[in-house]
Amino acid sequence: MSHVPPRLRSTVELILTLAVAAGIAYLAQAYVVKPYVVPTGSMVPTLEPNDRLIADRLTLDFRNPHRGEIVVFHPPLCKPHFNQAPDYNFCSTSDVTQRVGPSGTAFVKRVIGLPGETLWSANGKVYIQPVHGKSFQLQEPYLPANTTTDINGRIHVPKGMYFMMGDNRASSDDSRTWGPEPRGWMIGIARVRYWPLSRLGLF
Repeated sequence: MSHVPPRLRSTVELILTLAVAAGIAYLAQAYVVKPYVVPTGSMVPTLEPNDRLIADRLTLDFRNPHRGEIVVFHPPLCKPHFNQAPDYNFCSTSDVTQRVGPSGTAFVKRVIGLPGETLWSANGKVYIQPVHGKSFQLQEPYLPANTTTDINGRIHVPKGMYFMMGDNRASSDDSRTWGPEPRGWMIGIARVRYWPLSRLGLF
């Protein structure tokens, strides 16, 4: 570019810089991190409606989600008779035989039950029977002190699936409604809330 006029050279360099930056941003969103908006109050008080967060997409390529982590994922979509209203776009039954695939909607919930475990509630608390070992009451310090959780019966989490619940237990459509979440439909782990600035912080 030695014979290119300086003004044109500067323009070309700017265009190339912007193109490279856009490419890096695209690859980062596709494979590393991605911003999401919290759509509902199902995770109150941890997350408020319209909070902005960054989901780490890379970690789930190397390990499975841990209990207690907040995960962005696609809930299951069912045959038409078993879906909620169109604006919700997810199953209204835990019968996995009615599923037709993942919904296009992105949800944000907390991992509560792991593959192979059995979950139930008693006196408003969550109890878990692991694959090996004794059953235990789940300690949930992220919930308000007066929170009660109701799970209908004893739920077995199949291999390769996870039981998800919102922190706002009285107002959350989660695995209690549509059943366990397949591992392959998870998008990423919530790492940081970047908006509003007054609530900036890590999870």
